[in-house]
Amino acid sequence: MKEINFYVISPNVYNDGENHAENMFVQEIAAVGWDKDTPKGKQFKEIAQGDCIIVAQRKNWEWTYYYMGIVTCDEDNPSVGTLSKKLSPIISLDNKDLNFKNWTANGSNQIPSPQRIDINSNTIIVNNIKNIFSMQKYIDLLRSNKNLILTGAPGTGKTYLAKEIAKEILLQKGESHPIGILKKAIDSYKSDNLDDEKELLEDFKKRFPKEDLDKMSLDDYCIGKGDESKDGFCYWIERRLRSLGYYFPGSSSSYLLYWSKDNNEYKMSGYLKKLPEKDPESLMKKLAMDIHTMVNNNNPNEFIKKFGESFILKVLNCYYPDIYAPINSRRHIDNIISLFGIKSNSNNIFDRNKDIYKFYKEQCENKKISPFDFMHILYENFNIKDGEVIGEGGEIKTNGDYKLVQFHPSYDYTDFVEGLRPKQDNNGNVSFERKDGVFKVLCSTALRNPNKKYVIIIDEINRGETSKIFGELFFSIDPGYRGKDGKVKTQYANMQEEPNDFDDALGIKESDNCGWFFVPENVYIIGTMNDIDRSVESMDFAFRRRFAFKEIKAIDRVEMLYDAETGIGEYAEKAKNRMIHLNEEIEKIEGLSSAYHVGPAYFLKLKNYNGDFNQLWEYHLDGLLREYLRGMQNVDDSMGKLKTAYENENPTDGQ
Repeated sequence: MKEINFYVISPNVYNDGENHAENMFVQEIAAVGWDKDTPKGKQFKEIAQGDCIIVAQRKNWEWTYYYMGIVTCDEDNPSVGTLSKKLSPIISLDNKDLNFKNWTANGSNQIPSPQRIDINSNTIIVNNIKNIFSMQKYIDLLRSNKNLILTGAPGTGKTYLAKEIAKEILLQKGESHPIGILKKAIDSYKSDNLDDEKELLEDFKKRFPKEDLDKMSLDDYCIGKGDESKDGFCYWIERRLRSLGYYFPGSSSSYLLYWSKDNNEYKMSGYLKKLPEKDPESLMKKLAMDIHTMVNNNNPNEFIKKFGESFILKVLNCYYPDIYAPINSRRHIDNIISLFGIKSNSNNIFDRNKDIYKFYKEQCENKKISPFDFMHILYENFNIKDGEVIGEGGEIKTNGDYKLVQFHPSYDYTDFVEGLRPKQDNNGNVSFERKDGVFKVLCSTALRNPNKKYVIIIDEINRGETSKIFGELFFSIDPGYRGKDGKVKTQYANMQEEPNDFDDALGIKESDNCGWFFVPENVYIIGTMNDIDRSVESMDFAFRRRFAFKEIKAIDRVEMLYDAETGIGEYAEKAKNRMIHLNEEIEKIEGLSSAYHVGPAYFLKLKNYNGDFNQLWEYHLDGLLREYLRGMQNVDDSMGKLKTAYENENPTDGQ
């Protein structure tokens, strides 16, 4: 087998541009700009298939670790450099402790590029590199299947490994520059609702012609009368036109004149309360005239003291969709302008909204994408509500989050998806309200942050009744039905009176059809299970079909013994040898297999006994092994053989 050589190349941010290393990562290459005949070019060309290249960008002699990969072939690519190498797998190195000073003879961090480095003199770095590549196979398995269950013998560190996989997948880079993400989304977007949009707007304008807005009556305008008001002006802009731009009033008072069910009368707010007229009919005439003047003169600034900004923008967008962008929240508008660096010389919300419309025209020129489609592209690909966190190079920070839950016999759908929870009011009265469970909360967060990844780790997944805990989600967690195609109605959907985030993403506008749920594409599930545990039933086959299963063997996790922080130092080598010999003897016993191996986590307990292997056997391993042998013949004889194997500290063949 060819010895792997390790090299570092260090694109200088001043010479190559801020995004040079990022662009190379996306293209899965390592590239240099030297000509083939220069000494550096020749040295780069000598890097062979199977070698490892680490790309570390340098700024002020400080290193930012980007990625590393194994060379698969040469690939000249003039767009990024005269010479380049294709890499696979390619692995992000964000937050990795790879100190170049440990690799150079003079202890300097001023490494010529490309530079061959010697890692063999540093055991910690060797193990770190090996662990990174080893971890990648689990990450690739999870990324391709979305759902992964780690099975294995006791003590193989499955839960710890699941956490490490989650942390690593959160660091995996992809396209992270806003304009790049937007262009890809625009190019792949297929609009099939242009006619529906036009028809919906035309229906609204026919129902409320701008020339006749001053003639609106209370019944034409008001919200709050339930079914009676579903054809009113306010209901149209809030609900029926929701797919053309959300308007969140906050409360009915933002409409200034509305019907109060509690008081069984019309109520007014804002400037209407200051007028001498008090009867609803007279106030409606004043309100209708103001809306008429604002719309027909298109003069929003003159009415800012009478109407809210969002209300004005929503209404004007309905009548002037070729001037105003269908986004009416100041916070959302500011987030979009900041995200894409849109030039805007005004703090006026109406001018800033128009700047977004101009940006839309620039990005979607010659494409059959309406402003409303563009709005959906923005909300589906970016966190417009809360805003994205932008790094120094203009890239979106793509780190998401992971959650850990543990299944047990009393864990149920209410804990995981949604259910009824008691609440107490100020008077001590107890009632029940619908609450989202941990998985649904995670999915809601993932839906709002499409550029981040989210992982839920389910420890001891086979200890709960999975069919009851997941309920109808058996369908939506399937990798083939992620996203909108896997939408389901949850068990408590009938209790939702307003569309939720998932309804909004699906374009659901009516309250009588809300309560939908789906698992976003950027959500991953990792389960752990000990499949020899006699206290649990076998898992549902329908559930198993939706997961990839990976057995974690004791030998796969032997690096735990050598870990700089949690390992056992001087006892590691002896522990490894004892573990290997013991597990070989376990497999010789009829009825036992690798699933019954003893994992390295047991040997980490040597720290508690100052390296005394006898105490580890007496207090931890003897009882475990006797449980394995329960009901078998010649238990004492088998235990003797296992003890003899355990005491063998000699290296195994091939070491």
